[in-house]
Amino acid sequence: MRKLLSVSVLAVLTCAPAVADGMRYSRYHYRGFYLPPERHVIEVVVPPYSGRFIINGTRFTGRTPACFSWAAGERIALIAGDWHGRCIDAVFYNFARRSTCETWCH
Repeated sequence: MRKLLSVSVLAVLTCAPAVADGMRYSRYHYRGFYLPPERHVIEVVVPPYSGRFIINGTRFTGRTPACFSWAAGERIALIAGDWHGRCIDAVFYNFARRSTCETWCH
């Protein structure tokens, strides 16, 4: 009985500083977090003006003439396909040039 009582007292004394730090905490759990939309950019164009891009670590090759003028660092959005290259082809929209580029996924 003494062991149980001493363990209980020790547990209360150990946990008391965690609640006594003066931080406010809520008893309510919020269901979700609201994050801003993702911003994707063209990471690499090798060689320059070739239409061969690396986006999210995945290689894409441009099929249309609009792709050949795109440069690294320009902000893009995915219209069709997959960010990680799990597709046959993908379509990207370039915000700076206001043009779309059809690509093959690798």
